[in-house]
Amino acid sequence: MNNSFSDRFIRSIDANRTLKDSIIKAIYSNRSRSRISVTDLVSPMQSFYRRIRTDIKPSITKLESMLAGTGFHDLFGQIISEEEFIEQLIEYEGVVGKIDIYDDVPIEIKTTSKIPSNLYKYRSSYFDQLGMYCAMIGVKSGRLIIYERNAKKNNSKFKVIDVNFLNIEKIQQEIIRIRDIFTQALSTKDSSNLPKCEWFFKGCDYKSICNCKNLEDSLPLIMEEEIEIVDRPDLLDEIKLYEMPQYLDVNKFLINDLVFPRKAILKRKTIEDQEKKQLDQLCNNTYKLEKQGFRGALNDAIRFGFKGHYKTVEIVLGSISDRVDLLFDVPTILRTNSNLSMIDRNKLAQFFPHYFDRLAIECAIMNIQKGRLILYYDQIVKDKFMVYDVIFHSRDDILKEAKSRLALLENNASHDKLPKCPSWMFKFCDFQSDCECE
Repeated sequence: MNNSFSDRFIRSIDANRTLKDSIIKAIYSNRSRSRISVTDLVSPMQSFYRRIRTDIKPSITKLESMLAGTGFHDLFGQIISEEEFIEQLIEYEGVVGKIDIYDDVPIEIKTTSKIPSNLYKYRSSYFDQLGMYCAMIGVKSGRLIIYERNAKKNNSKFKVIDVNFLNIEKIQQEIIRIRDIFTQALSTKDSSNLPKCEWFFKGCDYKSICNCKNLEDSLPLIMEEEIEIVDRPDLLDEIKLYEMPQYLDVNKFLINDLVFPRKAILKRKTIEDQEKKQLDQLCNNTYKLEKQGFRGALNDAIRFGFKGHYKTVEIVLGSISDRVDLLFDVPTILRTNSNLSMIDRNKLAQFFPHYFDRLAIECAIMNIQKGRLILYYDQIVKDKFMVYDVIFHSRDDILKEAKSRLALLENNASHDKLPKCPSWMFKFCDFQSDCECE
């Protein structure tokens, strides 16, 4: 029995360039800020031009790299800490900051292509930022967790250090001084009094127009003799990533169970046999988190970048109660794949039949002819995502197939009576010894 059924109900697949460009614009706009922040004070020259020259934007490739780091922060923070302590907003003398994790000490998570042997020499801005956070909340010590991105998939590299700041009062005064200079520069649109930033020789987007080329190197806000660095190798063992516990309601089916019904029935039988055993397999693969960074930004742009045009609605099909995302009233799914090159749109349904099965079912339940697939290629350096509009026909036949699969699931059918999963899933499947999908 063939797993995929939607390919015969696809009328057309079109690449939607207009919406893709709108999503890219939403990603850029989500990065804008109005209040003066610690980040502004760490690199005031760059922040100045980012605000007044909004016409100059980083390339999408560079933006993807930056957002990958941001996304890693978010996901990693959720794993090693709790909601109560993540992304803590602080204020001091009209300056705002957002500490990655703030429990007993402020913790900043940094990602870098390579952890230098002399961290202060090559990453003094790390200490400036952490020092300002400490000064704003009146504590003398903070912690840096540095992650070396692009490491081998199963060899994630971290460094953890505690930093003691010996002159908090000076840092507090510097915050006010730089705040005033930065505010004056924005008011007059004159950057001549701003210090040269560290990014001038590191691919700065404003290099051709900024004043840095005429300035001498500026001193760090915090001098090396004003800090004490304590390596914390003892904390590295605590940085272990676990998969979230997975629990499954054996009495409830979702739309995805209709896409992979054979896997769904085997999973339920396995869980019934093992009394809902918690899956807590150790996962040190931070590489996966890094790759989810841009996907998270993409998802946020879709959800929050089109005010009033994105919503999630509840749907019902027999015993199934699930949710469907709508963008401009079109069922929309975001999916990630690791192909090294883009798939021709005429072959998409062959390569990714499960995406189209899911979309076809959503559209049929909603009685909407058009669905939308946003496809993110996380292994491609450029043009990492595409937006496709998919037109389906024969709604009644799609619903008939969906209801047929649901009936088999509800009747606890033998797995060999259910459609097979896509062949590529076999080697990754937990049930390959039983399912006979290959």
